[in-house]
Amino acid sequence: MNQETEFGYKLRQVLNHGTENLDRDITRRLYAARCHALEHHHVSVRGMQLAGVAHLFTDTMLGHSRTIVAVLALVVGATGTYVWNQFEQAAENEEVDSALLSDDLPPAAYLDHGFRAWLERSSPSSQ
Repeated sequence: MNQETEFGYKLRQVLNHGTENLDRDITRRLYAARCHALEHHHVSVRGMQLAGVAHLFTDTMLGHSRTIVAVLALVVGATGTYVWNQFEQAAENEEVDSALLSDDLPPAAYLDHGFRAWLERSSPSSQ
């Protein structure tokens, strides 16, 4: 038990002892004032506790929000680069496929190993 709590208990005992000799009307008014003070004390303590939690929550979220924004920007950038590269690769494949389909080559030419090397040398994307 800390010293403040112990002092509070001792003070309460002294005050209670002194009220034994007071008039009933004064005792009721003191009791009502004590109850009123305790009600306000609990409300202010709860309010301070909530304010403290809200303060910690906002500081923590502010720190985390910066990290979240940085990670989100990194993910969006990486995804955008990947999608862009996929579109570029698809466009290159489309050019090669169009060139191959428009030529009058026999099917045996596609099976020739030298044809692939020639195709890679002469494609516009490799230049």
